[in-house]
Amino acid sequence: MDFRLDAQHTPTAGGPAPDTGVAGDWVMVDQNGDEGAQSTTEQAAAIGAEAPQDPSADLQPDPTSVMFDTADFGSFENLDSAGDALMDYGGVGDDLGLDLDNSAFGDAFHGTESHQEHDEAGPTITGVQDWGVQPRLEIRQLQKNADQWNLYLLGLKRMQEVDHNNKLSYYQIAGIHGRPYIAWDGVQAAPNAGGGYCAHVSNLFPTWHRPYLALYEQVLYSNIISVVNEFPTGAQRQRYASAAITFRAPYWDWAAAPPAGQSVYPASLSDPTVQVTMPNGTTTIKNPLFAYTFNPLVPQDMFYNPFASWVETKRYPTSWDVGATSQNNLVAQQLDNSRLSFRDRLYNLFTAYSNYTEFSNEAWIPNGNPGNLDSLESLHDAIHSLTGSSGHMSYLDYAAFDPIFWLHHTMIDRCFALWQALYPNSFIEPEAQVEGTFTYVPGTVKDDQSPLTPFHTDATGDMWNSETARSVTTFGYTYPELAGGNNTNSSIKAAINSLYGSTAGSTGLSSKPKRNLIDREEAVDPVQTTVAQAVTSDGKRRQYLANIKAQKFGLDGSYFVHIFIGDFNPSPASWSFEPNLVGTHGVFANLGTSTSDGCQRCKEHQDSGLQVTGVVPLTTTLVDKISKGDLPSLDPNDVASYLTKNLHWRITMMNDTEVPRNAVPDLAVSVVSAQVKPASSHNEFPQWGDFTVLAGITDGRPGGHNVGDLC
Repeated sequence: MDFRLDAQHTPTAGGPAPDTGVAGDWVMVDQNGDEGAQSTTEQAAAIGAEAPQDPSADLQPDPTSVMFDTADFGSFENLDSAGDALMDYGGVGDDLGLDLDNSAFGDAFHGTESHQEHDEAGPTITGVQDWGVQPRLEIRQLQKNADQWNLYLLGLKRMQEVDHNNKLSYYQIAGIHGRPYIAWDGVQAAPNAGGGYCAHVSNLFPTWHRPYLALYEQVLYSNIISVVNEFPTGAQRQRYASAAITFRAPYWDWAAAPPAGQSVYPASLSDPTVQVTMPNGTTTIKNPLFAYTFNPLVPQDMFYNPFASWVETKRYPTSWDVGATSQNNLVAQQLDNSRLSFRDRLYNLFTAYSNYTEFSNEAWIPNGNPGNLDSLESLHDAIHSLTGSSGHMSYLDYAAFDPIFWLHHTMIDRCFALWQALYPNSFIEPEAQVEGTFTYVPGTVKDDQSPLTPFHTDATGDMWNSETARSVTTFGYTYPELAGGNNTNSSIKAAINSLYGSTAGSTGLSSKPKRNLIDREEAVDPVQTTVAQAVTSDGKRRQYLANIKAQKFGLDGSYFVHIFIGDFNPSPASWSFEPNLVGTHGVFANLGTSTSDGCQRCKEHQDSGLQVTGVVPLTTTLVDKISKGDLPSLDPNDVASYLTKNLHWRITMMNDTEVPRNAVPDLAVSVVSAQVKPASSHNEFPQWGDFTVLAGITDGRPGGHNVGDLC
């Protein structure tokens, strides 16, 4: 008896499926093709995926049906025996050495001999290959699919509960990024290297995180399949099986306007408990997206307090005491207060950055373009810092233990993928590494063929590199803006304009800004035709940016740079919430640069004076000031005079302790401006002119522009 997807039928359950050119009901047929009893659920028809090709089967699909032998694929009526097939179809089961008979990981999660043998070969990272390329969805969109959402929560819970000694545990996968500074999968440290494997301030920053996310997604998916197998045989299990096979890890869009009346920080991330459906009914569990509970906590692995004392991850903790609690309400408030800044930064990166080196990472480029001091990594740092606010997410070594890390980095990967589609001919150029890692020695040159350690492509020890990881579909996923026929240059531009242009609204993530700001200046709004206040006296339109440069490891930890236009409360604890805050930029670093027992790599970075850059766009706020009568126009003379009096910047550590501006090594804040030609249509981008530094605005002030600086 075979399974066949009969193209003469239409999916009737599970909601509409993406258009893949294949539609139909799953039916049971005999070897002669005669239709037999329909499977106990039609949910499988709603998978919306490409029909899988079994590499071990001789059967070839014809135009009307795809056949599978049940010996290879099994029956949805018995996923205990079909679990292997669900995983092995895409090579996931074989590559990870997993046994799905009763558990998605079988002996691999119990330290048995089979696991030890597999350790020697190393797990192969493929991503999820089952059922073709599937889109990663925004978390609020995924939540609308009740079955996938339930499996996501239960699968993540199961993954987090695996003993930390297992290589495929949540703990060890998170530990690849930073602490505990130990070899993973046998990939040993380079001589005189230190820290975690993660590549930062590096041309490998976007590409290194791609197989890392694929590993996480692959293991999460395996746990989800195991969760499905825990449900009793019947329609419910089959419904969950249908939902599982198209699951991909979600992303969190922190730049698009959230649903009306809601925070950009979803409640699903801040609720401490959540209701789920288990095999024995509905129950309430600890929300695995709220925090990760160490299983167990190993103080020496975390090294520094409070991280060596906290048994679960924290966001904006009440203190650094052992009993501190997360303050997710404050996380939400400060993210909302900087969201327009995130939106403007992301839009500028898509529209004004066509060079991979400038787009990819935050390393300061001496004598570079003063209009290109932002980067995907620099924007990424701001989200890390504000989400953590002295909790795990705000420090390189600990960030990956927080479940929100994976949602944030999937968003970063999405931004990278969209940028790649816009500028396919710009990619990695050979570049010396300024920040060393567990395996990359500072000063060594890395290019698109350099191994992305410790991620293996096969059991022989080969590693992924940036070229082999260049396409998202290689790992079995895509993003909604790139799926199907949506991946033309004009359609991607239209999607970006809709999500991140000033009239961005409606993808179900739109709302009125928290502050009564006029949205983005018409100069970068391809939809509107005129906004009089945004036009300069010569009839042209302008953009203004605050450039920020400073030493990354200059303050023994991560820190904030707050940019204001107008008065603000003198209390540092209020600065990220101030109405006159334009945006908060975060410098994402490590602890321990100034202590005798700190990380050697961090001390070396501090000694080297490693400098990074970031940007806070000013135009949206300046247009708001025009609407209130505070500023005559966006003419450079008007703006320069106004900002000289009203532009302010302040520095705090993650715990809101103020740092004098002249105490931040190499801090330089300056204002730059460029003319911008509006786009001619909704599927085009604006055209940016050359940037000039408005030197007089910050000259002579602590941490201001210095004569000769380009930033």
